[in-house]
Amino acid sequence: MSLAEIFFLALLGLVIFGPKKLVTVAQQAGQTLARLKKVSSDFQTQLQSEISAAPSARSTKQSPVVASSEK
Repeated sequence: MSLAEIFFLALLGLVIFGPKKLVTVAQQAGQTLARLKKVSSDFQTQLQSEISAAPSARSTKQSPVVASSEK
């Protein structure tokens, strides 16, 4: 995103929401992005722990021994 695009979006937000409401909207957007980042981080941590636990769970399970009958 270029500086001109950022400036345009800020000006557009100022026109649409006004100076007082723009501050509130920006704060809410920042809080929402922070929550999404935390949820994403928690999900990645949980996924990594599940992936690392999967090989150890497979090694503890033993496959049943099937006796073959010969004639």
